[in-house]
Amino acid sequence: MAFKFDLLFEIEVPRPWTEGKEASKFHEAMEQAILADKMGFDTVWIVEHHFLKEFAHCSAPEVMLGALAMQTENIRLGHGVVLMLGEINHPIRVAERAATIDILSGGRLEMGTGRSSSPYQIEAFGVDVHETRDTWEEGLRLLPKLWASDDFSYDGTHYSWKDKVTVLPKPIQTPHPPLWVASTQPDTCAIAGDFGIGLLCPAIAPPETFGAHVKSYKDAIANPKNVVGEFINDNVGLFTVTFCHDDDDKARYLGGSAGLWYINTIAEIYKNDWRGVPLEEVPKEYRFQAEMKRRGRGVNTATGVELKENNSETWNDLIDSGAFCVGDPEQVLEKVNLYRAAGADRLVSVMQLADLEHEDLMRSIELMGTKVIPAVRELEAAEA
Repeated sequence: MAFKFDLLFEIEVPRPWTEGKEASKFHEAMEQAILADKMGFDTVWIVEHHFLKEFAHCSAPEVMLGALAMQTENIRLGHGVVLMLGEINHPIRVAERAATIDILSGGRLEMGTGRSSSPYQIEAFGVDVHETRDTWEEGLRLLPKLWASDDFSYDGTHYSWKDKVTVLPKPIQTPHPPLWVASTQPDTCAIAGDFGIGLLCPAIAPPETFGAHVKSYKDAIANPKNVVGEFINDNVGLFTVTFCHDDDDKARYLGGSAGLWYINTIAEIYKNDWRGVPLEEVPKEYRFQAEMKRRGRGVNTATGVELKENNSETWNDLIDSGAFCVGDPEQVLEKVNLYRAAGADRLVSVMQLADLEHEDLMRSIELMGTKVIPAVRELEAAEA
């Protein structure tokens, strides 16, 4: 299977919030995604986050995906991810919206799901944080049934209805769009494999750090016991800061400093999660994140990357280790090969970082499409 190259958008809008800045970031993201389609990227993922000032202003991914469905031709369109919690997104509504995107895109939807690693994003909707994993799983298992069934009634733990309903429209991919989950903790990697669904995992650390995560997933998906859908999606994507420039020094300065803004902003946003709550009172599904944050590791609960000084020494360390996939085309290719060696099936690139200029981001996408992706294809052909 060819290694895949994806793009992920969170719509970062750093302060100061000048007039029109937020709107510009959305329009620029659309232009960048459309160029990625022309440059041979495989999938564009759009996140769902709520209330995360500066870090992620993207709260309605289905709207952006619908727009991209009409302006792209080949690139697949991914929910990266929709929050499968009934108070926020009822499974019936998720199924309806997703099927519409699949139709408009000609069958290019990738259906990513999740429950949020942070109580801050979900409690305002009335979500009980003690039930999120069970609610997510029940909603996930409902999706293929809702797409496939006519006159369907249901009586479950978190969802039930007596009427015989037929969810319309139906997706055009058969038997249904590929299913995914996002993970920020190790046990979810094994759960994803056991469920037979794709895994999206943040990787703000040297790629070899993720060998155990990938192995846990691959071991489970080799013999899944609780398959959710009608087919197995054996695919793991690691996502990280990515930026390519013609000049390596300039790439490091621009991409490195923007990447550090990214992880430090995440740390600032999430630093108060579970603060003041005794560990034994934190739901067991969130205890891993809470423990990591109490040890001062609030940036990335998958790896424990800590808050960093934003200086050249720090970002060069992250770039040299492969934690940031940043540099000129030759250097980025070197980093991509680290992700391939770690067992990833795809690199999911976060490029729209901090206040990087739109023109530089468009050039980064162009260099990936004309230099890096073809080089990987040549390597694959030689290896074959």
